[in-house]
Amino acid sequence: MKPIEEEGVSEVIGAVLLVSLAVLGVAIVAVALFSQPPPSEVPHLSVVAGTTAENTTFVLFHEGGDALAGGNYRIYVDEGSGLVDRTDEFALAGDDIWSIGENLTYTGGGTPERVVVSVVDTGGGETVIAEPYGFGVAASGAYADAGGSGSVTPVVTVTPVPTPTPQEIIVSPEMVTDIEWQQNFDFAARIERNDTERVDLIIYNYDDARSGQERKINSTQAYEMTENAAMDFYYNRTLHITGSIGQRGDTVSITVIAYNATKVIASQSVLSTIQ
Repeated sequence: MKPIEEEGVSEVIGAVLLVSLAVLGVAIVAVALFSQPPPSEVPHLSVVAGTTAENTTFVLFHEGGDALAGGNYRIYVDEGSGLVDRTDEFALAGDDIWSIGENLTYTGGGTPERVVVSVVDTGGGETVIAEPYGFGVAASGAYADAGGSGSVTPVVTVTPVPTPTPQEIIVSPEMVTDIEWQQNFDFAARIERNDTERVDLIIYNYDDARSGQERKINSTQAYEMTENAAMDFYYNRTLHITGSIGQRGDTVSITVIAYNATKVIASQSVLSTIQ
């Protein structure tokens, strides 16, 4: 009886097994990669923090961005001993959707030193999305709707920083000082800054007749002022008052503009009369 040759059969079976293992490996990797849910999108919002005018209630005001549902965010408060989860101590009127124009009122009492708002993703991880700072005193004027119902009620807003009073820099002439005709007059300014690089003096006749659509002023004079070597922060320019500036009885406008290397740092204008 003649023996059967099995070498060729075993080679074919080995090749089939190798291909099967390769296909199975690719399938496992594909399942592992594509079966996971896509990463959740991180919401964005702007939060303003402050206290009421009576300085009794601390609030977080949703100024703009995405709405956050209850359970999808956490609020950490630092009252001097580190951040602690105080989400349950922030109350929201109406439903549990914190949307634009709504306040979260802190029921824990006092004003925290630091507040951090984070969003919770589907995997239980957290991402910080807001950390308001510069808590200010609040006054009436902002808005909070009743849980997104559409009704709007004035509640609270943070008091804006007041606009600074314009700096008075022109020393001579003062607002009521007259300029003598056909005399030398010393124009002086005080710029109390260490980065001043240039100070300009601009004069024009306020009473100059102007005509036509352009209303052009023809009597403008511009000069660079000189730093006073004897007095810190003072700049001067002495001019002989002649007809190029104005006549007796004319009102002239005097403007001083100070610059540093990149921008205007101070300016002021006054009116004076030629006598």
